[in-house]
Amino acid sequence: MESGPKWNKSWNNGTVKLEQPKRLTDAKLRALLKASRPEPELIFDGSVPGLSIRFGLQPGSGSWSLLYRVIGEGGTTPTGRKLRGKKDRLPLGHYPAVSLEAARAAANTALAQAKQGINPKEARAASATAGGLTVLQLAEKFLKDYVHSKALDSTAKYELAFSTHIVPQVGDHLAELLTREHVRTVMEAARVKRKRPEGERGGVIGGVEAARTAMSVIRQLYTWGQEEGVIKRRDNPASKIEKNLPKKKKGEIVLTLAEARIVWQAAKDCGFPFGTHVQLQFLTSDRLDEWASCKASHIDLNEALQVIPADHYKSDHVHVMPLVPQALDILRSLPKPTTGPYLLSSTGGRVPIRGIAKFYKTRLQAQILANTGAKFPKRLTTQTIRRTVATMLAEQLGDEGDKLIKRVLGHSDGSVTAIYNRYGYVREMRRILEKWANDLTTDASDERVRPPLIANAA
Repeated sequence: MESGPKWNKSWNNGTVKLEQPKRLTDAKLRALLKASRPEPELIFDGSVPGLSIRFGLQPGSGSWSLLYRVIGEGGTTPTGRKLRGKKDRLPLGHYPAVSLEAARAAANTALAQAKQGINPKEARAASATAGGLTVLQLAEKFLKDYVHSKALDSTAKYELAFSTHIVPQVGDHLAELLTREHVRTVMEAARVKRKRPEGERGGVIGGVEAARTAMSVIRQLYTWGQEEGVIKRRDNPASKIEKNLPKKKKGEIVLTLAEARIVWQAAKDCGFPFGTHVQLQFLTSDRLDEWASCKASHIDLNEALQVIPADHYKSDHVHVMPLVPQALDILRSLPKPTTGPYLLSSTGGRVPIRGIAKFYKTRLQAQILANTGAKFPKRLTTQTIRRTVATMLAEQLGDEGDKLIKRVLGHSDGSVTAIYNRYGYVREMRRILEKWANDLTTDASDERVRPPLIANAA
């Protein structure tokens, strides 16, 4: 085996200078292909390190190969630096069937694998047994056969995680050979906050929660691939890797009753559709999308119920939410959808509203300032509303109310009792929600001229 490229020697004032082999060209290769020679000739390309072509005695063909060493195969130094292993050679096909451009591309891919600690020969063998699925190809299959097939409400979350964080980092890696270090690379890259490309709407990209989501998506991707037999490996490279992220902060912002009334009045003044969304959240504690994407068919005004089908609900079960009189009044006053099924829409029902988080930060806050003359001291989000409702209900019910509050919030209960107990507790939910709605809306108009009672920002 040749030890490496043959460097040309030149002399300059008595000093030896090593010159890198010249870049191969198509014209030079065609000339070498026709030439006859007394012995085999190995010529290195000056463009890609280690790439060479070998011509035999008979003209007409040449054989591409790559000389490489894998990072980590040589062990590590006392300081933890990974050492390269022994030199090895990877065949890349025959010229002219494999062109110069194709040989360089294949060589660069193999060198990238070697730098990541992957032996290109092993990767090639795994590719043959695993159908050669890259992470990108596995992701596309996962989206088509699982996410899109089930019409998950979280489809956008999966697509965004793949397109923004996962595929740009490891999309061209073989799924069978993805390591924990590769996953860690995705996680660290996703943590970095950055601006969106020019012309693209939305806030910053990245952050701790983006990294947490990306890790969850990779873990689900591999779990699905194993269950479906798409990949053969049994380990999951993203298993429990979130433990390396900061602990998820528990929400602490809760509104007082006086503050809730101020926000309620401001939402009422903002009107349809975004202010209406806030009001309905206050009256039901639904999640953001459960009202944003609510269809007319989900509402039964006669029975005073919101019935969300399992395929539209986060916990994959039918969710029944009693509607208090105040919610019924709001729903009866809504403009009827004309071009689609969605109740809260600025397009006549064709598409649901989007940009609710921005509404909380800008227009709702501005309306509160106009109503009270003071800047609201707490950060407002849909989670703030849900947390406030849950807290107010807990004050009504005391220690024994946890199970009922879980029902109102739509949290799944995996206990054995829950499996057999199919009673929906709608009557009890209606009773406590009516008490809360009356407290919220009583004398709410008096609160619009008073600033928030608590001045400390959470």
